[in-house]
Amino acid sequence: MKKSAALLLAFSFVGLSSVANAKVVLQIPQNVDLLAVNGEAPEKAKGLFPSDNEELKDGINQIVFQYIPTFTVHKSDLRKAYSDVYVAKIKASDTSLTFKLPEYRNLEQARQSITHMDWSLVDDKNQNVVIAQDKLEKEGVQFGRDYVAEVQRYNQTMGPAVLTSGAVVLSQAKSSSTEASASAGKKALSSNANVTNLKQLKLWYKKSSPQERKAFRKWIIDQE
Repeated sequence: MKKSAALLLAFSFVGLSSVANAKVVLQIPQNVDLLAVNGEAPEKAKGLFPSDNEELKDGINQIVFQYIPTFTVHKSDLRKAYSDVYVAKIKASDTSLTFKLPEYRNLEQARQSITHMDWSLVDDKNQNVVIAQDKLEKEGVQFGRDYVAEVQRYNQTMGPAVLTSGAVVLSQAKSSSTEASASAGKKALSSNANVTNLKQLKLWYKKSSPQERKAFRKWIIDQE
């Protein structure tokens, strides 16, 4: 009897340990620059020696990255091709994630094709965990960009890969409206009854552009 109880206790500790150690590990190849995680600087960028992986929480996460393949030109000269900066919302639990990125024969092919590259992020069962993606675009000079600030601003829009609540997404999407109507909309969402909220949401939807409506519908689907 005592032996059975001891075994049961041991298995219980093993089970609790497995739950406690459950995590998502993002593998970062040398040709990928991880720029932000959940609106903050990635842990890998901190300290003297950046890591080749990033630990994420179970569930929904948002990452910002850039693909930068390197090629040898004229036997010794190294040149790089730069993809757009991608922001992606992913969903995974207790697994390891690996980037699936295109391979190019040479620098010329990479620079011609990388802007329209197909990519994915897969778990240890080779299942794509990306539920939404977008490009984090900035006009003008690209050097010295503050990606954390950029993605935080992005999360105030109706982009498909935002990491924020529906009320904030919808209200920020109408930033082009007049200050008076935006203020009234925020008050309606925060203090009015559900019926009034629904009317306000419908009104905003009707006033939205086709692109805003499409982005909002994608967001609704992601919440299911």
